[in-house]
Amino acid sequence: MTVNVISQTQTVPTITIETKIETALEEVRVNMAELKAENQPINLVTSVGSCIAICIHDSMNMCGGLAHIMLPNSSIAPREPLPAKFADTAVPELIRVIKRLGGNEKRLYAKIAGGANMFPNMNALNIGAKNIEATKVALQKHKVRLVSEDVGGENGRRITFNIATGVALVKRFNGAVAKI
Repeated sequence: MTVNVISQTQTVPTITIETKIETALEEVRVNMAELKAENQPINLVTSVGSCIAICIHDSMNMCGGLAHIMLPNSSIAPREPLPAKFADTAVPELIRVIKRLGGNEKRLYAKIAGGANMFPNMNALNIGAKNIEATKVALQKHKVRLVSEDVGGENGRRITFNIATGVALVKRFNGAVAKI
């Protein structure tokens, strides 16, 4: 008995499906008068009204940090143990911590959000405007470029700062959203 085997190669069409799965980054909360810095891909998150959220980043070394500044000047409490509480002490402290994580002082840039006038009937106080100005002065003093801001107005904000990308997502409490 003879068996003839016929071999036939079939071409089967293939479908390649590429999916991009973005893993959610860990969110680390930064409370009032705190600062946190990191050289790992995380989101630093805070909420501000008249306070300032300052994000400082080194994109080349992928490190940065966020400080939640409450007041403009430390002269009212020179013994305050929390340097992030005041603009004039938060900026140099955040720079110092970022440098310790591998950041290069010459490559640092900043983004700020907040400084709202939360109590418009009390215009004389307007701590938000004072915080904005003091933060800008501190950045200039320490030669850190301010590249973007979302400041003023009468609404609080939630800031999510992505250490890997340097993007700060600002969600105003009136519903507006901005990337700075």
